Amino acid sequence: MPNLTRLAARANLALLRRMLDSMGPGNRAWLAGRVMQDRSASGTVALADFCRRATFAWKNKLYDVRRNGEEALLERLRPFAPALLLDVGANIGDWSLAACRHLPSATVHAFEIAPRTAEELRSNAEAAFPDRLAVNAFGLGDREGDVTIYFSEESTTATSTLGEVFAISAAEHGIRALTEVTARITTGDNYLRERGLERVNFLKIDVEGAEFSVLNGFAEAFGRGAIELVQFEYGPINVRTRQFLEDFYRFFTDRGFAVGKLYPEGVDFRPFGPDDEDFTGPNYIACHDSRRDIRGALHWSAPVLS
Repeated sequence: MPNLTRLAARANLALLRRMLDSMGPGNRAWLAGRVMQDRSASGTVALADFCRRATFAWKNKLYDVRRNGEEALLERLRPFAPALLLDVGANIGDWSLAACRHLPSATVHAFEIAPRTAEELRSNAEAAFPDRLAVNAFGLGDREGDVTIYFSEESTTATSTLGEVFAISAAEHGIRALTEVTARITTGDNYLRERGLERVNFLKIDVEGAEFSVLNGFAEAFGRGAIELVQFEYGPINVRTRQFLEDFYRFFTDRGFAVGKLYPEGVDFRPFGPDDEDFTGPNYIACHDSRRDIRGALHWSAPVLS
């Protein structure tokens, strides 16, 4: 968009905001209905597309760790000096590297199941934080053994142990070629036990639909209250997995956690409501009740639509 056009759009946006702010919900509903009456007109279609994109932006449907609140959350954790972080589904290491930068006292154990992606992750780790970022070229799940993974050489973003989920990610990212390989998984409990790790300060999970498999693999750790903070993804692929946001809420609240959506301003910790099941995503945080100090430092209440 040319700069002059963008300046004009910004001025009109300010005017639109003031007008809508002066209207009550009833008048806004009437105006929306009037505007959308001719739904086939190009201007109406463009406005509907703008509203859809604006809603996604308002709901923080954003995957850039620098802008979506992930790095900001890590910085807010700095005063608590977390010692051990696990990054399950680390990809090439954007989150792991950010965690090492923002949390100088932390050690990060990263897990990446796709072989070629794991090689790139290891290279990035060795170049930046060789003593604080441990790379594991296997995945975590609810059992020990081999699994089939689906991925593409075209992109590192769509790897999954679920073929139907890979198809959704592939369509979203324009991926055409599919590769199937056998890879190894172990449980989180086995990993912690083998390495003599007692407590996990932060468990981050991004495994394209296999989140509950990873969570169930930490059954013993959750049972003894050894995990303080969890970050997990929820979004369109949960339509296919039939594992809904309410299921995540139930899993965590049954284990003494508060759950909230992550925004750049903080985490909106609050009880689950039916309107939250919107499949927008992307990131949610669960904080154990034993760390209400952390919850207080992270908390931000998102405004409610009137």
